[in-house]
Amino acid sequence: MAQTRAYKQRTRTTDELIAEGFAYYERKKQLVMAARLPADRAPMPIRYPFEVAYAEAGDVLCFDPGKMLQRTLTDYDHWSVKPAIFLKTYRRWDQPGWKPNATELHLMRYGCRPYYKHKGVWARQLTHDTWVHSLESREPVRVQAGMWLAIGEGGEPWHIEDDKFHARYVVPESPRRGGLLNLRRTSR
Repeated sequence: MAQTRAYKQRTRTTDELIAEGFAYYERKKQLVMAARLPADRAPMPIRYPFEVAYAEAGDVLCFDPGKMLQRTLTDYDHWSVKPAIFLKTYRRWDQPGWKPNATELHLMRYGCRPYYKHKGVWARQLTHDTWVHSLESREPVRVQAGMWLAIGEGGEPWHIEDDKFHARYVVPESPRRGGLLNLRRTSR
């Protein structure tokens, strides 16, 4: 596939997003542990299925604590968020009576604090390979069909695997997943 156009950060109107096949998906309220990347650890490579992105000093690293204690920080599922975007889209975890579990405590030892993402995203599942240039990428990468292309609050594009997208965002049931919209039965 020849690279003709890459999705890059830019302001898009709601009408433009809808015309390009995007829909808005609310974020499920899920705890993430987050901390700023110190200068002595930057740039920090983050390996994704189709690229290596780089977190810069001051970027916010978000970790999914999961259920299993990991040996190192980078063994946890993690991603970086630019500070201004983090301030607009994340809030401090506010569950009354919250007590950190073992994985959350482990991440807290590294300076992480509990947050959740309160903003959704515009996204669409890719039907063909697409070039994407995320804020953390040094160059555009070709993202394979089946992945999701998300456009964030500041117009920033990124890609996310199908299973992770469904785990993090509210996706209505669809016929391909055997959900509520699959009502083709006829009564006789």
